[in-house]
Amino acid sequence: MVAGLDAEDQSIKGRVAEVGLVRDEGSFNSFNLTIAMVLKSRGLTYDQGERLMTQFRKELLGKDVEITAIVFPCPTCGKGFNTEQGMKQHIRMVHEKKKGKPRETKAKSTRKKAPKKRASKKGSRKK
Repeated sequence: MVAGLDAEDQSIKGRVAEVGLVRDEGSFNSFNLTIAMVLKSRGLTYDQGERLMTQFRKELLGKDVEITAIVFPCPTCGKGFNTEQGMKQHIRMVHEKKKGKPRETKAKSTRKKAPKKRASKKGSRKK
């Protein structure tokens, strides 16, 4: 539960304004990741915002965290993808072709294309 918010308004939405990555001077393999976010919450007063910030500090500062990648696995072969759209495209292109399902294609135009004109070589003609 988020402190200072009504029970019906527990979601906090926002826009990520900045993401930064800086190598820690003390250790070559350590990095400082900064994420700045603009919060948009209906009816959030400044005092409630300060209480929310204090709560985030208590819950996050000094704690060990683990960030894992989001992976969308293919339900057929198990291959992982960064996005759900990438996984769906993989299924259409790989697995639906193997099953012999007809792919949806755009309707072909019945208009005939004009024949291509050949470029003439003016300097290479023999007289």
